[in-house]
Amino acid sequence: MPIINSVKGFVVPIIKQKIDSGFTDDPYKTRCTSLAKYKANYGGAEYLIHFKYSDVLVIVYVACLYGIGIPLLFPIASLALGVTWVNERIQTAYQVKQPPAMDDTMTKNAMGLLKIAPIMLLVNGYWMLSNRMIYSNYW
Repeated sequence: MPIINSVKGFVVPIIKQKIDSGFTDDPYKTRCTSLAKYKANYGGAEYLIHFKYSDVLVIVYVACLYGIGIPLLFPIASLALGVTWVNERIQTAYQVKQPPAMDDTMTKNAMGLLKIAPIMLLVNGYWMLSNRMIYSNYW
């Protein structure tokens, strides 16, 4: 989804701007009657930071909860985090408005949640491996 959102973030504004300018190349021609409408068309989307944090948390927690049972999740999670990072850099530089000034409360909360993931990896991994050993004795 990050790649689709990134492509959509480039294509949809271009279509809206072309419709607004009447499909001309004149940068000064617009159908907008107010500055607010013009900014909405040409200013970019809002930067929704909470979706970014939730994506990272989901990737990390799924990999940590089920990675011992499905080891392929670790390289998939690292690839997904890399793609997410690259897309966030592109979106922040070219697609969205400047992010609002925030304090570090949300970042500290996310880091606190990420500290629990390795503990869950150990607990759930131990359960998966011990459960596998019990069932392997029956076969």
